[in-house]
Amino acid sequence: MNNNVSEIYVFIFTGILLFGILAGFIIFFVVTYYKKQQQNSREKQLLQTKFNEDLLTSTIEIQEKAFDDISRELHDNVGQQLSAATIYLNLLMQEAGQEQNSKLQTCREIISNSLQDIRHISQTLLGDKITQTGFIASLRLELSRINKLGLCRATLHTIEEPLLLDPRKEIILFRIVQEAISNATKHAPGSDIHISIKKHEEQLKITIKDTGNGFNTAQLEKSGIGLINMESRAKTIGATYQLTSVINQGTEIGIVL
Repeated sequence: MNNNVSEIYVFIFTGILLFGILAGFIIFFVVTYYKKQQQNSREKQLLQTKFNEDLLTSTIEIQEKAFDDISRELHDNVGQQLSAATIYLNLLMQEAGQEQNSKLQTCREIISNSLQDIRHISQTLLGDKITQTGFIASLRLELSRINKLGLCRATLHTIEEPLLLDPRKEIILFRIVQEAISNATKHAPGSDIHISIKKHEEQLKITIKDTGNGFNTAQLEKSGIGLINMESRAKTIGATYQLTSVINQGTEIGIVL
């Protein structure tokens, strides 16, 4: 009888032991599988992030190449033709009478102003020129052109110390601000544009605000190329991008690097 009881205990103990080993094996298998799945998911996410970053970088490089080509085309061809037209007008003014001279003078001023605008546009399109001139100086040039054309009333409030930015980041930041200004002049013509540049410890904060009509951001479609460009460019340099707009109160864009 005692032997039978002992055998039963041994049998039960062995069963429990085997069950524990099997349960442990199952748990080990599930945990290992789960960790493997997590690792695969992280690797996939990293690859996707890397792909998106490379795609954004390539897109921006293509855009910058296009800007450079347009800049040189404006400077070398359109600029030279306008310069030649000014020379011919000067010759005509020497031969024309007083009445014609007045009209030719007006024509020459229009061409001269157009030539100056083209030179300004050419400089702000050329990435190398932006880094040579500097972010703030290039921005002042852009705002001067906007104010001169009467598209909007633009003001800049900035720090006096140099920003000491990486050249690539400097160009991308300038393009974001340039796009924001372009949107304001297009959708809020005649409004005031206030641009603020501040530094706090290791952070650079840029704010572009206009006093236009604003819009409902909840109904904003993500098809706006300008808005997508600004957000995409901000991502490539690790900057945060925030857009806020209130109807009848204007729009504000904030970039923190």
